[in-house]
This record gives sequence, structure tokens and C-alpha cells, in this order.
Amino acid sequence: MIKKTTIVRLSVLLVVGSVCLVLGGCFTAVPTTEEATMTIEGSGGASSPQADVTPAQKAYFSATEFYRVRELGKAIENFERARDLDAGYVDPLYGLGRIYLVDTQEFDKALEMYELARTLAPLDAYSHSSLAYAYFVMGRYQESVDSYVEAVQLSPDDADAFLNLGYAYEKMEMDLAAVEAYRRAQELMPDDTRASQSLAHLYYSAGIYDQAIAAYEKVRVRGSASAYTLSTLGFLYMKLGNLDMAENLFLSVLEKTPGDVASRANLAGVYRDKGDFANTVIQYELLLQERPDDMSYLLALADAYNEAGQYASAITTAKRVLTLRSGSGSAYIAWAKALEKQSDYEGAIAKLEQAKNDPEWRSHAILEIERQHQLSEIREQKEARDRWNQG
Repeated sequence: MIKKTTIVRLSVLLVVGSVCLVLGGCFTAVPTTEEATMTIEGSGGASSPQADVTPAQKAYFSATEFYRVRELGKAIENFERARDLDAGYVDPLYGLGRIYLVDTQEFDKALEMYELARTLAPLDAYSHSSLAYAYFVMGRYQESVDSYVEAVQLSPDDADAFLNLGYAYEKMEMDLAAVEAYRRAQELMPDDTRASQSLAHLYYSAGIYDQAIAAYEKVRVRGSASAYTLSTLGFLYMKLGNLDMAENLFLSVLEKTPGDVASRANLAGVYRDKGDFANTVIQYELLLQERPDDMSYLLALADAYNEAGQYASAITTAKRVLTLRSGSGSAYIAWAKALEKQSDYEGAIAKLEQAKNDPEWRSHAILEIERQHQLSEIREQKEARDRWNQG
């Protein structure tokens, strides 16, 4: 069962004939919010006055021009004038609703406009999706779902309505219903990656990594994948053990954005899992150029130095950790490991005795001390046998 997702919707786009929420995003790294220019146009789709327009339409066109130059007071005045001239004219209601909802955030007034538009145009899917959008912005997600359902019933080929229905279902924690809505949106607009992106986030949050990969790949093959998407896809391949694909993806991100810390840290993890400790060292050293006092990277680097056989560097790094956090048990353990690798078991025991003073590492240090004694005894026995064999 799919669990609640933690995707954050960061921006919205209002377009003619549909209401569309544009994804921002969130995982190992948060991508840049895409903001779209919002315009006011009516459901009829007219964009400029014609010679035979009515006085109400002329007022409406004037209002849209005032809105375009951000003279909201005059835009409201002319939308209201259009309504006074033609009480059945629905487009001014959408214009007023947009201003009250997004620009002035007078939500009660916005809702009044959208509800009136639905009353005047009950068979127009746009009136229902506009109202659904208003409910969504106001946090009234059940009513948003209900209105989007009405919209898709009236216009079953409206991909944006299905996409937004998916967003509303997510807010209701109805993730299975959200998946179905996104899939329908995906079918209706196969070249638009928003539905694939949303599906990928849902599957990722639920731990269904193979399907998350499939959805992210649909985004990638269309050439619209952000660095965040590519990095997340690399992380998923890493989780499933496809280290070569993960490596290629992280490298592609870092080629364009070398300062992407999450991708570099994940790439270091890929090299560690491959047993390529020389490259693991390189990645952690680069990370520490960006974040020189990051304890987690310093400790990881000390471990990588030990695995790469660079014991002096491991000890130097452990000492660096201790200057940042006096008494760090993990630093003493890394130091002890470097000494053990050089068969200095007594020195390792001395560092582990210091690690015991850190409550977090005390139990581990005690076990390691016992192991060092055993290694020391094995060495002594071997040396005794060698002396005996030599006569």
C-alpha cells in the first residue's frame, strides 16, 4: 500500500481552459521552483476586442489589459463593470476570482466568484476546475477533489484536470487514487512529464523503487530531467544495486553542477560500494573543500583512507575531527583502525580506551578492545612458532 508522500507543490499556473498546478519537488535535494506568468483570459478564449464586441466584452478586455500592467484596482473596476453590463457573462468572474485568490488573497470573495461562475455555467468543465483550484489553494482538499471529479466527468479528455485531481488526492492522503489520476493524465499527454514526475515521487516515497525508476526514466528520455531528478534517479539505481548506472547519472549531474553536494556524496557511496576506495577518497576530499568542517564527511574520509591503505592520512583526519569535537568516539575508532592495519594492536587498544569515554561508542569500543587483544595474542603465537621453526 502506498504511503503518504512528502512532495511539496511549490507553484501554480492558471491557463485558458484549465487550471494547472506546476510541480516544484523534494528528495535527497530540493529543486528550484518554476514560476509561470499568470494571465487572465476567459473560457471563450478571445484575447483581443473585435469590432462587433458588446459593451460588456469591451469592459472585460479593458480589465485584462489593466491586469497585464498590474493595475489591479482598475482591473477589478472593469471586471465589475462587465458584470453589471451582462449578468450572464461568466468570463469576468474568472478574472475577479483570480485576482482575489492569488493577488489580494481575499479568499471568500474569490470563492464567491468561482461559485457564481459554476452556477452560470454548470456544464462547463472549466467552471468546476476553477472552483476546484480555489478550494485547493484554500486547503479545502475534499471539496477540491469533488469539483475536479465533476470537471473530468464533463471533460474526460482534460489532462490538466486529471493531473490536478491527483495533487488533490495526495493532499487527502489517497495515494492510490492519485496514482490512477496521474496515469490518466499521462495517457492524455504522453509528452508532458509532469504526471510522470508526480508518479515517480509517489513511488519513491512508498519505497517502490522499480516503478519510481520507470517513471523517472520517462522524464529523462524526454530530455526534461532536472539535476534533482537525475540525482534522485541515480540514488534509486544505487539502492537497487545498479552501481554503474548510478555512477553515470551522478557524474552527468556533477559535470553540469559540480557543486551538487548530494550527488557527490552519493557518488562517493557508489565508489565505496564498488570497493574503489581511491575514488571514494577523491570524492570526500572534494566534498570537504565545500564543507571543511562537516563531521560526517571527515569521518567517512578517514574510513576511506583506511580502506585505501592511506593510514597516515586517516590518522590526520581523525585528529581533525577531534579538534572539532573533543572526545569523539568515532574519531578514536577510525584512528584505532589505522593502527590495527599497521599491526600496532597496543596503540589501537589505547585509542579504543579513549573511545570508551564516549557513551555512544562505549559498547563498540569494548568489543573492539577484546578483538585487538585476540589479534595481539595471534601475532605473539605466530612469532613464537616462527622462532621455534628457526631453531
